[in-house]
Amino acid sequence: MHAWFAAFVDTRYSVAVPVIAVQGFRWAIENDQWQARVDSIKPVFEEARIDLGKEAIDKEVVETVWNRIAPGLAPRPLLIINGEDDPRCPIEGIDVAISKTQKAFEDAQLLNHFKVIVEPGIGHEVTSSMLKEVSDWLDKFLKP
Repeated sequence: MHAWFAAFVDTRYSVAVPVIAVQGFRWAIENDQWQARVDSIKPVFEEARIDLGKEAIDKEVVETVWNRIAPGLAPRPLLIINGEDDPRCPIEGIDVAISKTQKAFEDAQLLNHFKVIVEPGIGHEVTSSMLKEVSDWLDKFLKP
């Protein structure tokens, strides 16, 4: 997840591979599925909660944070890897993110710079085959 967020804010990242990390933020808010993601980087949301004068982290706090940090991922080589049964990044929640990202890569005529891998039967874990895909992707796009 941190690779994905870092690529949002720093264009020096020439390639990004978020492994078990992508979630459609709008989908998560609309389907009340944001808690696990928020808990994984809670200090960010706590600061926003305080800034907004809220007693607890709620949908408004979550939406405010995502609107602040999510824009700006320019099309650059991007591999998304996820487990089919991941409760933190449910497939239903990444479908929207994938379709919008695919459209951005199509518009930039860089569709060969975008790939999605969903491993059947895998939850929120990184497998050796995922790591192999990451290595191959980085080798492909980070050659000197």
